Order: sequence, then structure tokens, then C-alpha cells
Amino acid sequence: MNNVEIRFAKASECRRLARLSQEFASENCCNNIIADGEDFFMDKKVAVAVYGRQIIGYCYGSVMKEENKRSYSNVGDLFYDLEEMYVLKNYRDKKIGRALFEFVADYAKSMGCKTIRLNAVSKDYKKLLNFYIDILGMDFISAYLVKKI
Repeated sequence: MNNVEIRFAKASECRRLARLSQEFASENCCNNIIADGEDFFMDKKVAVAVYGRQIIGYCYGSVMKEENKRSYSNVGDLFYDLEEMYVLKNYRDKKIGRALFEFVADYAKSMGCKTIRLNAVSKDYKKLLNFYIDILGMDFISAYLVKKI
């Protein structure tokens, strides 16, 4: 979609972000997604995808400092912790998620981050892995699995 603008949200858009978060939770595509209210977004640096006058997707995270030596980072390295990303169902498979990710990746780089990390959740793990690994080129490090007994 050529007419989609990717930018950081304005403070005046927090109500719209809260409605989008509610839609995310209502979609029931992921386990344990809880809708965030307007106040939640006030202190976040949220990247948004805007089509016309509608916010059709968002993602946010924060810059953090590595506290432990890992195979992919050293103590003190900065990384971007991508906390949440969502694109409205009707706008998926149009490279909007990729554009949001690339936007925050550029921001993270400008802040001195060496990696982007996330804990991805979805009921459709095959589509999730395809998006993050095959499309975005992330490395698979681990999986946290649960079986109710």
C-alpha cells in the first residue's frame, strides 16, 4: 500500500490507539492479550501506520541495556525490546507490519541498539514464524512452550 504513512503517534492519538488495542484483544488471535487504555499509551513511543485518517497498525517497545552476557550480545549492549505489534486484519499481507518493524529498527539503530528482541505470541505459530524469520530475517533463539496437564 503506497499511501500508508509510518510515523510516531501524536499524544492526541492515544484514544485511537486504545481503540485499536481493544480490537487486537477482541480478535482473539493471541493468548493473553489485554487491551490497553488511553493512559497506557501516553508515555510510550508508538510507531503507527496511517492510511488516510485511520490508524491501521501500531507497534511499540523500549530501548534497554543488556545485563547478562549472551551468545548474541554483551553486557551493556543496548537493544530494542519490541513489546507489541498489531495490524488490522483487513490490512495484513500488505507489507504494513514489515514497514512498522523497519521503522522501529531504524529508530533503534539511531539510539545505538545492536539488536531487536521480542517475545512473539500468536495462535497461528506457523504464520508468526514465517513473518518474523522468513520475511523480517530474525534469528530463532528459543521457544517457550506450555502443555496443560
